[in-house]
Amino acid sequence: MADEKELLNEQTAETTSTTTAEDYIEAIKNLKQTTVDKTAYDALRSENKKLLESLVNGEEIQPQNKVLTEDISTLRKEILTNQSLTNLEYWDKVLKLRSALLKRGDEDPFVPQGQKVNATSADYATAEKVATIMQEMVDNAEGDPNVFLNEYQRRVKDTNLRK
Repeated sequence: MADEKELLNEQTAETTSTTTAEDYIEAIKNLKQTTVDKTAYDALRSENKKLLESLVNGEEIQPQNKVLTEDISTLRKEILTNQSLTNLEYWDKVLKLRSALLKRGDEDPFVPQGQKVNATSADYATAEKVATIMQEMVDNAEGDPNVFLNEYQRRVKDTNLRK
């Protein structure tokens, strides 16, 4: 009887240690997948601290937009001067330009603007809807201008048709 109890205790200890070892390995894998590099974390934390201090002190923060400004001017130049763009290339560049302008904090170019125009929330919602639909068409085309044209003709209604 004592031998049976010892054997049972040994089997239980083996099962527990095996399960614990597997759990330990799984926990390590999980930690490796979900943790961030300490240097990257410290850099981000330092940047956030600077932003918070400037906000508390009432200082104005100047964004680092030099590269973004160069991209915007390059995109504008390509859109306005390159006559050989396909519809796909044109809309891809227009959507990138819109995104860059919004990141910089500029007004949405798809929203009506002017001295006598007051954009409403519906205007902003419509602009976002147009941008989303056009981006879906660009993504669905996967670089094929004919696919883009088919998508465009299928999804965009011509409001200038005369009856």
